[in-house]
Amino acid sequence: MRHREAALALALVLAALATARADNAMGYRLVTAQEAQSLPRSGGALGLELRGAEMIREPGMTFEIMQVSRVHDRSPGASAGFHPGDELISVNGRVFPSLKVFAAYVGSLQPGRPVNVDYIPAGGGPAQAQRVQVTPGQSAAPGMSTREKVAIGVGAAALFGCYEMGCFSHRSSAPPPVQGYAQQQPQ
Repeated sequence: MRHREAALALALVLAALATARADNAMGYRLVTAQEAQSLPRSGGALGLELRGAEMIREPGMTFEIMQVSRVHDRSPGASAGFHPGDELISVNGRVFPSLKVFAAYVGSLQPGRPVNVDYIPAGGGPAQAQRVQVTPGQSAAPGMSTREKVAIGVGAAALFGCYEMGCFSHRSSAPPPVQGYAQQQPQ
């Protein structure tokens, strides 16, 4: 009997702590821009391209709902069933004042460790909100998209190829003469 009472007391304390940590009646906690700056860069990625959809103003907090504009093939977001038009509300009970803070938080997630994402399916309303578990993957490179890395690689290959083919003039110590101007001879 005493073990049961102790377990019940512990459960009540943990529930009170969880409620105390929530920033609003919905149980969500706001991640501030300042907190986002100190988050570790673990390389977590969902494989979603997002844009801000709507600002939600609750007593004591304002946060942004993120709308999915694109789901990358074979990404964690695709595996979870996200579609363009879905609206993300929270990740692990946290909401975000901006897309930048959201990106910092997702980037701090450990790849391979599941998270809960609350979202509204495309075309739905708050009554259709759902929770899905997503396992973040590893981002291609922090701060650079795959498209940017490909563009840099293609540019470097073209530059090297042009160099090898002789597209560049040979180096000389004197600048080439400019047509239309007489060159001065040293005296």
